[in-house]
Amino acid sequence: MIAHLSSLPVHTGSALSTLLLALTALTGTAAVLAAMINLRCAGIIYVLSLLLCIPATLFACALPFLWWTGITAPLQGLLLVPLLVLPLTLPLRRLPANWTATAQELGAPLSRRLTLLWWPLLKKPVLTSLVLVFVFGILQ
Repeated sequence: MIAHLSSLPVHTGSALSTLLLALTALTGTAAVLAAMINLRCAGIIYVLSLLLCIPATLFACALPFLWWTGITAPLQGLLLVPLLVLPLTLPLRRLPANWTATAQELGAPLSRRLTLLWWPLLKKPVLTSLVLVFVFGILQ
């Protein structure tokens, strides 16, 4: 989109690179989220994502102007992970450490824990991250 507006050369694989950016960013965010839940390190991830959010996002936006190859879109997706993880860390920082263990001990299977425990807690941050990744994918 920006390439059309600024008279930059349009790349033939724009849709593919946007899809690659979104998939890479969402995969990286899901991996960090899974590690955050399993290791209970939301506070550390919050500080790291807060520190890396602005520089990584600015570098991701400037990367197509500086260097365009086949791996630019996945690299942009990885650089957007701190921005996408930041809204997810906010509700997880206040979460009691034994919440999942309690649900397991009460006999809740994984599907019930996902639908009744994690989805209501992370619904708005996940939707915020999805909107952000697609906005950056379109602007790429």
